[in-house]
Amino acid sequence: MFFGKVSWVLTGAMVMGSGADIIYAGVNSAGGEFAQQNLPGAFGIDYQFVNETAIDFFLKAGVNTIRIPFLLERMCPLATGLGPTFNETYFTEFQSAVKHITAQGGYAILDAHNYMRYNDPSSQPSSGSIIGNTSDPKAATTASLAAFWGELSKRFITNPNVIFGIMNEPHDMPTQLILDNDQAIIDSIRKAGAQQLILVPGNGFTGAQKWLNTTCSQNCTPNAEILTAIHDPNNNFAFDMHLYFDNDTSGTHPDCTLSAPTNLHPVTAWLRENKYSALLSEFGAGANPTCFRTLNDTLTFMETNRECIGWTYWSAGPLWGDYFLSVEPGVGVQSNTTWLQVLEPHVGRYAPMRRCGVSGRGWGGEWVEGCLGVKLSG
Repeated sequence: MFFGKVSWVLTGAMVMGSGADIIYAGVNSAGGEFAQQNLPGAFGIDYQFVNETAIDFFLKAGVNTIRIPFLLERMCPLATGLGPTFNETYFTEFQSAVKHITAQGGYAILDAHNYMRYNDPSSQPSSGSIIGNTSDPKAATTASLAAFWGELSKRFITNPNVIFGIMNEPHDMPTQLILDNDQAIIDSIRKAGAQQLILVPGNGFTGAQKWLNTTCSQNCTPNAEILTAIHDPNNNFAFDMHLYFDNDTSGTHPDCTLSAPTNLHPVTAWLRENKYSALLSEFGAGANPTCFRTLNDTLTFMETNRECIGWTYWSAGPLWGDYFLSVEPGVGVQSNTTWLQVLEPHVGRYAPMRRCGVSGRGWGGEWVEGCLGVKLSG
């Protein structure tokens, strides 16, 4: 295993090594899950999925992946419950964002931003009933979650540039229940006929740095001991992992430790041993010299370990304002620092990135001229 060290500077682009093996790279465009205490909320005021101008900026800069969070309680209103019945107005707005990305050859990660909970998102990440908890009469069932993903995947079945991010950051629940929910979703997506890549989360906010650890006091068996039972008949899944660099790995503080990428060594060894892949769909750090170094070292580590197939930075998005992790172009406080000094130079090394071909965890299906607009059967 190669744990490369890199040189770094503060007055210009970071200096990188060689050998980038990244298939997907980009940013989150957060906003569809905002103002979760206001249901259903008003588009453009409480929530908004993307700013199309910002999306165009990132795609032109070379990224090929945008993760789009949405809120289950908006997609599936409480009046009808979690399942195949949608709020079509909310879905149409979400679909428009996905189409804008994928029509240009970008990949769109459909991110159910619900922490494996449904019915009360007002105080995320902890409010709401755990999906599949049979001791909670208010909880949505595993079957209803699977039915939801069967319907959503069916609606995108012909779009090869979609990736299914089936649940954001489950936590503080039995890992076995997460496995049961994950497996039911995979079965439902494949039964619907969808072929695209599925991102599979674990417990402990799906944290990469604690994948081999117990993450709570009640039945939180390490992900590494439970999730090896995942089965995908298409063998087209990767584990969905997150990583933040502040002292409690919450992503709520601007300071960084230098623990990364050392804290990725155990999970990378586990992925390699079991022949798995992972995508780091959330990571973020403050705009300061220590964080620039930590980000740069982490990206270089991922590039030199092919178990990581890609990353999406947290976060862009049209409604952030002065949020300290925002890289939204022209608005975000990190758009002229973290983006320019660290992220963009790494993306530049990946060019040209895959622009179409059914989403998958391995190489192949790379961009060729004229492939945009090609549809899957279904």
